[in-house]
Amino acid sequence: MNRLWVVGVVTIFVLVAMPLLAAPGPGGYPAYTGKPVQLTEWAWTSNENFSNDLFTKAYPDITIDWTNNNVPYAQILTATAAGSGLPDVIMAEYTYAPQFMSYGTYQPINKWVPINTYLQYYPDVTLKWCAMDGQIYGTPQDSGACTMVYRKDIFDKYKLTVPKTWAEFAVQAAKLKAANPNISMLSYPSNFVLVTMGLVWQAGGKMFDYNNGIWYINFQNPTALKVFQFWEKLFKDKSVKAEPWWNADWYAALKDGKDATVVCGGWFPEWLQLNCKTPDGTWRVAVPPLWDPKNPTNGEMGGSGFYVSSQCKNPEAAALFVLWLNSAKESLVQLHEKSQLPILWSKTFTMEVGPELANVQYPYFGQQKITPVSVDAMKLVNTAFTALPVMSYVSSSHNEETLKFVSGAEDAATYLKNWEANVVDFMKKQGFNNLIVGKLP
Repeated sequence: MNRLWVVGVVTIFVLVAMPLLAAPGPGGYPAYTGKPVQLTEWAWTSNENFSNDLFTKAYPDITIDWTNNNVPYAQILTATAAGSGLPDVIMAEYTYAPQFMSYGTYQPINKWVPINTYLQYYPDVTLKWCAMDGQIYGTPQDSGACTMVYRKDIFDKYKLTVPKTWAEFAVQAAKLKAANPNISMLSYPSNFVLVTMGLVWQAGGKMFDYNNGIWYINFQNPTALKVFQFWEKLFKDKSVKAEPWWNADWYAALKDGKDATVVCGGWFPEWLQLNCKTPDGTWRVAVPPLWDPKNPTNGEMGGSGFYVSSQCKNPEAAALFVLWLNSAKESLVQLHEKSQLPILWSKTFTMEVGPELANVQYPYFGQQKITPVSVDAMKLVNTAFTALPVMSYVSSSHNEETLKFVSGAEDAATYLKNWEANVVDFMKKQGFNNLIVGKLP
């Protein structure tokens, strides 16, 4: 299998600062200096057109042709290899962005969105998902900060306490099992690598990273081992179960009250409303259990950014589009209300839009004001790392090894050891010789 590989020599944090464009544009954004153009965009955000239309009002010389083709990662890789077929702007999950960066799918936008402009609108923690080797490729949109949704009816019936720590979670899971063994405290996803990675991140750790042209891999580090030994005990005690997510059986279990909680990204509460038709008031949203309340940390489980493709012929227009789309207040309001994105990474959202939405009540969640809860969860994400450039394989190998782990065929240590070995072997076969295994930067 052939691939393209670009190795830089400057760490992600050493980004070259460039001056802002001299002429100010709409609302203080950089001005567009090119000719009228129509950009093509692939994005699965629902109702994206509302924000796109507002962008064209701000930049009349740039129009957007949006296509919603779900998650076209295989199509993106094929078009990259072919040298044609990519749109101008691509939506991708943060976890998969480094794969496209290294493969040559994106192009840098530093000329139009230099570091000082980027940091004017987005937190520096997000650079790990939007930049590499001193080059910025796009901007972050929504947050996948880990949150917990729970069935209030089940918690009330069995007198469960909403857990603030994972130790409390284990206690409540055992209590529920003793009261009703037909209800699981949680169904662990055997087929969703973002939760597995996010649980380590949420504990303040990571399993891989990138620095100075080197990929670091250490699935077996103490934090990861602690996390999965915790889940190993819950599986053995049958306090939680494991099953594939996103299928009809899983949604039916949520609807029928077979699972008491779901721990997932900050986008999930909106997703739950759309896909699980339970009576209003059945569910609530909470900050996830923490490992150490005195030193709280959280992680991402999903979330996506918008990147300028390497085949884009009008990168200035595309760069201004991704900058404005994910940070302009009027766009963020539309993304929140029309596109079901509860929290977004832009500083404009946390400082302006979020506070304005703080008192909005959600009937589905029993009139709970869920935006402040989601924002609180996002504010706990204070660490970041760069995902591996082979995330498609990381995901598939995860699914295979996780089935062994949750069934009891592998203990936590063996699970992490085998998964790491599979990934390292694959990367070496792909020509990634710039690896350090057993260490993190």
